[in-house]
Amino acid sequence: MPHFHAVVWLDHQKATVWQFTPTEQQSTVVHAHGQHQRVHSRKSSHGGHRAGAEHAFFENVAQALAGAREVLVIGPAQTKHDFVKFIGGKHAALRQAIVAVENADHPTDAEVLAYARKHFEAIDRMLAT
Repeated sequence: MPHFHAVVWLDHQKATVWQFTPTEQQSTVVHAHGQHQRVHSRKSSHGGHRAGAEHAFFENVAQALAGAREVLVIGPAQTKHDFVKFIGGKHAALRQAIVAVENADHPTDAEVLAYARKHFEAIDRMLAT
């Protein structure tokens, strides 16, 4: 059952999506396909390249967010920005639901959910005035 608020923590290996209300939550974990076979490299000023984000992975994350009206995207490094860019091209309504993209290293599940609840409480208070 989709909820009004959602938070997704993602890196290049997996994403965890929580949809929640003040009293309940539901989580979904999405793993990148063939992650164990991925070769990691980073773009550098010396002409290196960075492995492209898996579109199937991002599509599965988007499906896990279906129905959420406000979404917070968090995670380490660049993957969260690649995800938002992908969403902008494929899922315009979901892109409109993204209220913030923020850095978060590797918090626990409880820390992510507590942070998201606090984040959305602040937004809800601002919208109520």
